[in-house]
Amino acid sequence: MRLKRDVRVIAGSLAIASGVAYFAYLLPFEGRDRAITAWNLLIIPAIVYLGGWLASRAPVVASASTAAGVTASLLWALAFRSPTLEPWWIGLAAAGWLGFGWLLLREYRALGRFTLVLGVATIIDLVVTVMNASMPLYLLGAFKLPLTTAWTLWIGLTLVRDSRWSAERSLDGDHVGADAVANVGLGSGAGD
Repeated sequence: MRLKRDVRVIAGSLAIASGVAYFAYLLPFEGRDRAITAWNLLIIPAIVYLGGWLASRAPVVASASTAAGVTASLLWALAFRSPTLEPWWIGLAAAGWLGFGWLLLREYRALGRFTLVLGVATIIDLVVTVMNASMPLYLLGAFKLPLTTAWTLWIGLTLVRDSRWSAERSLDGDHVGADAVANVGLGSGAGD
């Protein structure tokens, strides 16, 4: 159980560092493109942890969301200068967030809703990107960026602080074990 907690806290801490890396990208300094790479690579452990944690709820959706999120992050981190790949990482990110948002609604209602809003904002970004829209329409896609940063920080803080994430799950998705007993009544989204 301690190993699971340590992995959860490390994944959450890296997600927080990911959010900080995005803020670093906004600062005018040479080599700031490395912040985009860091932002996207540092969130991957949280995506993988989230997918594993949600797998008992809906294994196919959790696995697809995890694969989409990891692939989107890798593409964005390593190929952000390639405009031909941009629709791919945006579309994969949208799929990942929509899947995770749907799965989070039961226990983390506010985080689930926010994740769904982020998924919809990412679909809008995908549409304006594929259309190769000009300003000011292109700005509609920019709403995704602050939402992504907020989600990254939120998921990081939630993983670090909330012990529900490390509770064992039965096949039907209900908590079992000491963490679940300690958190009776919190499954309705109270902690969001």
